[in-house]
Amino acid sequence: MDLFVNDLSLHGQFDDHQAFRRSLNDVIACRNCAANYQRTLRVSRSIIERQVTPQADFRQAVQANRDRNFIMLIMEWINKRGPFVEDDLLRNPNEYFALSDDTLVTDEAIGEAATRHFQGLHAGLVSFAPSDYQHTPISVHWYHDDGSVESCALPNCCEPEQLQRLLESYRQPPANWNDFIAQLPGRFPHLTFLPGLEDHLKGITFSPYLVERSFVLLDVLNRLKTCFDAEGQRTAAGEELVDNFFRRDKALFSDSSDSEKNDSHFCKAMTFKDPDGQELICFWHGKVKRPIQFRIHFSYPIQSHKPLYIAYIGEKLTKK
Repeated sequence: MDLFVNDLSLHGQFDDHQAFRRSLNDVIACRNCAANYQRTLRVSRSIIERQVTPQADFRQAVQANRDRNFIMLIMEWINKRGPFVEDDLLRNPNEYFALSDDTLVTDEAIGEAATRHFQGLHAGLVSFAPSDYQHTPISVHWYHDDGSVESCALPNCCEPEQLQRLLESYRQPPANWNDFIAQLPGRFPHLTFLPGLEDHLKGITFSPYLVERSFVLLDVLNRLKTCFDAEGQRTAAGEELVDNFFRRDKALFSDSSDSEKNDSHFCKAMTFKDPDGQELICFWHGKVKRPIQFRIHFSYPIQSHKPLYIAYIGEKLTKK
């Protein structure tokens, strides 16, 4: 999916630069979300001139924060990094796009997103909020020279959670184990996947069901890694996850048994190295019971200040 910042959603509506910054933070979070799904968020070079408060344009409002790191982050993105809408145009200069209220968008990011849609590509928008563009979808009409009109509905997101749901809906399911491993960092950005996970899957027949259940387990761990307060204590939401998935009878997650821990071959197999070369013993695991006994082993305990390493995904190594 091709994503575009909707520059028309900046129309001088913010009371001050602090209110604009809060909305801009959401757009930056959407940019990060897109990157987690191996997508980019295109921005127009002219957005820097858009009016964002009655007194200030984009550049002035950013610089009014007096936060050097924030200013550098935003201006480097807007001035240097992009990617920029203008550098990868697909639209024809003779085309004419407008919204339902007759607002002309041919030369705007919305127009480029519509062009891609009409060419059979998936495209979406990210808008600032509050604005006149908080609804989804946004309807765009393509007026042809012969008087005919085509219309499309572009998905529009104002919050990173909304964009994540959208991108998730467009993700193709893995077709093989290599696809499965390749998708993991994007699907579960709060987990750290050790290299070589695909080696443990060799010889195992690819199973969409195993993939689906693995995604369920990894989603629990991914959510749990975010459930800590500023002091590093697990939140109520985190405790609920632990109660539901770690503490109940026949829970999906558990520690290895004493007999497994006393098995020298198993202990060696569950000993890994983190990126710094430190030893990790990963007895804790998530379980899938069919069509084969399948395990996901990870570092434990799960803490706010340490990465949660996924060390092994594959068939159960100890079987009765």
